[in-house]
Amino acid sequence: MILECVGPGFTYRWPGGEVHLEPGKPITLPEERGKRLLLKAPGRVRVIHPTVQPGTTIAWRRADGTSQVGQVDLLHVDETGTRWAFVTLPDGTWAAVNLKFSHQV
Repeated sequence: MILECVGPGFTYRWPGGEVHLEPGKPITLPEERGKRLLLKAPGRVRVIHPTVQPGTTIAWRRADGTSQVGQVDLLHVDETGTRWAFVTLPDGTWAAVNLKFSHQV
């Protein structure tokens, strides 16, 4: 879940972790943790809906420096809050892409 602070920044702590929220700087939290924060801080955080959806074409640079393009089939947020897109490449193969390293085409 992608959340953004509304108003003054603050630190949200829980057993085993913490995040600092600031206006204009969205953060990604696991779904359950994000729901809890929304309940604990009503009016102080808001949900940011991702613009990348299944069917969106994205581009990214691979570790070897080459550019790649693919169509998003599925979005996933792992236990660390990292957002992944599973994409189909033009040759029919697939890849998993960390959305932090991609952009919409």
